Amino acid sequence: MIIPAIAIVAVFLAAWAWGRVALRWALVVAIFLSPMRGGLLALGNHFDLSDPGLTVNALVPAIIAGIALGVIVFVRPDWRGTPKPLLIGWALFAFVAFTDILFQTVGLKLYAVGLAQYLVYPTMAIAIWPLFEPGDLRRGVQILIAAGTVVALTVMLQATGLESFIQAATSQVDGLAAGRFAGITGSYLHTSAFLGTCAVLTMGEFLVSDSRRRQAVICVILAALLSGLNLTFSRSGVMISLIGAATLFLFAARGNRARFVLIGLVPAMIVALIIGTLGGVTPTEATNRVGSGLSPSADKGNELRSTAIQDGFDQARSNPLKRKIFGEGLAYTGNARQLVGGDVLAVESYYVKLLLEVGILGLLLIGAFLVWAGYRFASLAISRAGPTAASVGAAGLGLSLYNIIYPALETQILSMAWWLLLVLCLWSRREDPADPDSA
Repeated sequence: MIIPAIAIVAVFLAAWAWGRVALRWALVVAIFLSPMRGGLLALGNHFDLSDPGLTVNALVPAIIAGIALGVIVFVRPDWRGTPKPLLIGWALFAFVAFTDILFQTVGLKLYAVGLAQYLVYPTMAIAIWPLFEPGDLRRGVQILIAAGTVVALTVMLQATGLESFIQAATSQVDGLAAGRFAGITGSYLHTSAFLGTCAVLTMGEFLVSDSRRRQAVICVILAALLSGLNLTFSRSGVMISLIGAATLFLFAARGNRARFVLIGLVPAMIVALIIGTLGGVTPTEATNRVGSGLSPSADKGNELRSTAIQDGFDQARSNPLKRKIFGEGLAYTGNARQLVGGDVLAVESYYVKLLLEVGILGLLLIGAFLVWAGYRFASLAISRAGPTAASVGAAGLGLSLYNIIYPALETQILSMAWWLLLVLCLWSRREDPADPDSA
């Protein structure tokens, strides 16, 4: 774990030397490293690290820890300026997580992994708020788009057969009509949801672009994101992007709907279908794959997901009263168990994960905050805010809804994106002159 320790010290020393500027750049580095887990893990295995899984998973949290320390020591913000929702959200996650140590059954090592899983990104949200400056709403969106574009390019590279630079997962999956390519994240699901989120933000960037040349550039980026999304052969990102596109079309694109569809969406989708076909995903297969998500019995994956969610409810129902109330312990479910030599226990829904790990108490407290955040995203998406702010709301709404059928906040890449979108959502009230709620 020497590398994460070095990362903390490096960020802290950079903050000592260059102050806020260094901390803002450290955040940019964390945003770009978060989707690169698969590639970093491949490098860790190549250099024969003693525990590459823990080292890689601890790297981005270490950078965030360095940012938090730097903010406390060198920026010394007035925390009264931090939005109360962020403080309340952090307090709820922290209360549930620290209380859980009294009742957990997973062991201290796995509990420690779970503690980081629950608290790293809420802490990030509070720590980065004092670092924000005018113009950061659009800068934050553009940084996420840039990170998504890098991921999309690695997906397309993998589809060509160049995959030695990533944590290569087999592209052939039994029961599916086409191959699946994850790119540098190492996970089809993570890549798909992240690219879908970034695609929605790119749509908002298209709407705010003020020249034909810039619109053409944004359309090319959107085509790359949708192409990578298509090659994952996963429905999650498609649904997120469809929710976002529909929301922006109805509300943010008022007066520009024809341009939004004919110049922005349609060309990008055509390119994505062409590149998908070259990679083995024909338009028919892509359409059938998306359509299968609407029927519980049309796809084996739907049945497995439904079974996993039902099994989670059944286990929670059969638990003794203390386990019903307080749960089994942090990281009891999910991939984190592999870091301590355990087997993956998939429950799919983040809400079912909460029910099993932190019980009814944790589900009510954290679940209430997540529902509020979803409402806040939806309110921003349909408000009279500008396209950039609306795209943040639409992307956050789609990712929030994804939590119902997948534990999105369990994964670093999606948790990072969700919490950053929430910060941008709240920041938009201070910055977007088109938002009637702007301060």
